Amino acid sequence: MCVRSIVAFAVLAIAIEAGLQTITVTGTTVCHRRRVAGVLVALMERDTDWFDTDDLLQEVRSDANGDFTLTGSESELGTITPYIRISHECDAKPNCKRIAEYDAPTDKIGSTYEMTYISMNIAVKDEKEECP
Repeated sequence: MCVRSIVAFAVLAIAIEAGLQTITVTGTTVCHRRRVAGVLVALMERDTDWFDTDDLLQEVRSDANGDFTLTGSESELGTITPYIRISHECDAKPNCKRIAEYDAPTDKIGSTYEMTYISMNIAVKDEKEECP
């Protein structure tokens, strides 16, 4: 019984210590200087534990002007590691999608990270391409 009480107390202490952290990200998707509607943009939170996968905080499609706004929250011990994943067809091979990831600055947690224009025709480091 004593062991269960200690475990329950430890779990409760960790839950209290883990604070809710929120970030908002805004931007505009652009391909060759033209705004692109319908681009899939996801706000993710990177988990470094081997047993945990990254968390999807919110996913939207850019509007008719290429604009998007994402807001996500996560409770973590320590600081969250947010990033933005953009899946698009700008300069992709036929029937393929390019997937680019951008880290969000941790100093923007609790406020808004304004990415402004994201030039999707410019490749980013470790970019992936998915083809059927």
